[in-house]
Amino acid sequence: LAAGAAEARATSESQPPGASAMGTGTPPSPSGAAFEETRLHVFTLDYPHVQIPFEITLWILLASLAKIGFHLYHKLPSIVPESCLLILVGLLLGGIIFGAEEKSPPVMNSDVFFLYLLPPIVLDAGYFMPTRLFFENFGTIFWYAVVGTLWNAIGIGISLYGICQISAFGLTDITLLQNLLFGSLISAVDPVAVLAVFENIHVNEQLYILVFGESLLNDAITVVLYNLFKSFCQMRTIKVIDIFAGIANFFIVGIGGVLIGILLGFVAAFTTRFTHKIRVIEPLFVFLYSYLSYITAEMFHLSGIMAITACAMTMNKYVEENVSQKSYTTIKYFMKMLSSVSETLIFIFMGVSTVGKNHEWNWAFVSFTLLFCLIWRALGVFVLTQIINVFRTIPLTFKDQFIIAYGGLRGAICFSLVFLLPPAVFPRKKLFITAVIVVIFFTVFIQGITIRPLVEFLDVKRSNKKQPAVSEEIYNRFFDHVKTGIEDVCGHWGHNFWRDKFKKFDNKYLRRLLIRENQPKSSIVSLYKKLEIKHAIEMAESGMISKVPSSVSLSEYHEGKIKPLSPTEMENMREILTKNLYQIRHRTMSYNRHSLAADANEKQAKEILIRRRHSLRESLRKTNSLSRERPVLAFWLFHRKQFF
Repeated sequence: LAAGAAEARATSESQPPGASAMGTGTPPSPSGAAFEETRLHVFTLDYPHVQIPFEITLWILLASLAKIGFHLYHKLPSIVPESCLLILVGLLLGGIIFGAEEKSPPVMNSDVFFLYLLPPIVLDAGYFMPTRLFFENFGTIFWYAVVGTLWNAIGIGISLYGICQISAFGLTDITLLQNLLFGSLISAVDPVAVLAVFENIHVNEQLYILVFGESLLNDAITVVLYNLFKSFCQMRTIKVIDIFAGIANFFIVGIGGVLIGILLGFVAAFTTRFTHKIRVIEPLFVFLYSYLSYITAEMFHLSGIMAITACAMTMNKYVEENVSQKSYTTIKYFMKMLSSVSETLIFIFMGVSTVGKNHEWNWAFVSFTLLFCLIWRALGVFVLTQIINVFRTIPLTFKDQFIIAYGGLRGAICFSLVFLLPPAVFPRKKLFITAVIVVIFFTVFIQGITIRPLVEFLDVKRSNKKQPAVSEEIYNRFFDHVKTGIEDVCGHWGHNFWRDKFKKFDNKYLRRLLIRENQPKSSIVSLYKKLEIKHAIEMAESGMISKVPSSVSLSEYHEGKIKPLSPTEMENMREILTKNLYQIRHRTMSYNRHSLAADANEKQAKEILIRRRHSLRESLRKTNSLSRERPVLAFWLFHRKQFF
């Protein structure tokens, strides 16, 4: 058909204008030239028209099928992290693409990673982040993120520069600024890799928030140092004003990103205040405003990760009370789905991009890069922890420090940053790419696989997924008020004092502006409602709700179906309750420095008295069942008089 159409088209083009009009019935154009005749095709193929969306769909489908395959064998994810298996799949696909001498798909570049794949992962982590733990440990997180990143970047850069001065290694053409630039990008702890590994091993909430919070905040430090040293490398002379501009940019990038995120989070909460009649678009505002905060921060060269994290934490506090329960469920599952797909694609693309001709191998540079990353990370954590433990109420133990140092995983952020280096300014760019890939594979594969056995061997405390009861929440709020009052009386402005001040400002101004009216006035009522809804959702997800009979089904039961308990069963139940209630007396009292410990002889005398009374009560019950004569009472009084 295609050949016939081409032949007819050639014939019509070779005919004169008049013949074309008379022979085929095609009307001539006003200018005298004939229109090109086309025929109807039964079947056509236009792959270039849909190439990009078609390939993206195939990549997402492949990633989803890979996740399904990994979880079919339930023991495999517990042994090897999912990120390692996805990288292996990417390496296999990259080898196939490289062997076929085809170009990589258009989605495999740094812009797609930073603008499309990274935001859903950070949004999910920030929206469901435990905010109380984050702000209680904010000082430690900020200390690790700022000082720790500077420590690692400068230490690795200077150490590698010393190695490059040895002429035998052939690295003398790499300058100090280039080594400092490489040290800044290789010292970034990747939040994607941390989430993929730490959520799998279920460490306790404090360790998780310290490592993940550090990986979020050090994004601002990494971006500033990367751009600073990159600009210095392109300058012929560096002036003092440039150094001060870099220091100012250091603060503007982080603080500016946070302010943009908080502002758009407030706008999102104010918008959802008026969506009570259009519930279907409520989830859309959550995703639009969060992504708008990210791309706005990137537009001004600020920290997009900080912006979307601040926006997500703000929306979680206010938007959740405006949207309906169905909208909240939609937000939760859609956010989890996007983050899971993005994480899968990132690791697969990382494996695919590894295979290629953009590598330069140098044993000295690659080996010392890996060694210095491990050494400076461990030294930084141990030294900085000794300083921060002086100001912490609960100091970090050696086990915690080891897991924090061992959990400094590198990932896609430094992988994408190294590809953005201009080859004209960095002639050894391929060497930097090779060293980054080796460090990423070592941290993700070796450290990611061995961190679970190390956590079990060191007996590190695991996370408790149990939801707090209403009484626990009430007690926590009560003690928060007590600690705030104590700080106020002592004149100490601690975090309890500032948290109480923010709550008063929040209740007086922000909540009235951002949250819809007709909400429960009592905080206990709203808390109870929220906990009950979460408990019902968890029961429905686990399948327990179908096993619990409803009040309607209970009302349909007939009285004849209820079997009465026999006297023997009643007696056994009474004995079980008596023994279990009696065991409460055996609990050891907690230490109190305001009271003295009980004497051992006194405790023994009380125990004898309790046991004697229990035996007399049993004998009295048996005796009363036979007869209720007066000699029985006299016998009991006689024994009681002897005991006392």
